[in-house]
Amino acid sequence: MAEPESNLSEPMALDMEHRDPNNLNEHVRVLFEDAFGEPEGSHSLPGVWGMSYKTFGGVKDCCYIVLSVLCGCPLAFCWALDFACIHCCHIWCIGPCIKMWNMNFSCLKLFWSSCIHCLCDPCCEACGLFLSLIRVQNKNG
Repeated sequence: MAEPESNLSEPMALDMEHRDPNNLNEHVRVLFEDAFGEPEGSHSLPGVWGMSYKTFGGVKDCCYIVLSVLCGCPLAFCWALDFACIHCCHIWCIGPCIKMWNMNFSCLKLFWSSCIHCLCDPCCEACGLFLSLIRVQNKNG
């Protein structure tokens, strides 16, 4: 049975529930408990602690929503341009440059290898022949 063809120009479905599936921003997740903690012996009034919890969460969420509305699309546009430029640079400049580098240095590698073999092989063979004439005998006695 043939597998269905995937259309690469179609974007993936946007998951509105799990917005960080690769945990890219786990390091910036801050909960109230991550920032505040009252040790034993230093407790504020329960009402103050509860209102502080609600204030922290509300202000953080509200600020993030306002900032993401103001900055989200412009920053997404800028990052898209940046990544497009990087793709273009890698596809049209860096990739071909690396290919050319590897082609040219493969010739140099062959030349260098031949020189090393011509210079070092006779010396190594002579040492090998010299050392192969050594005989070791064990005498128990």
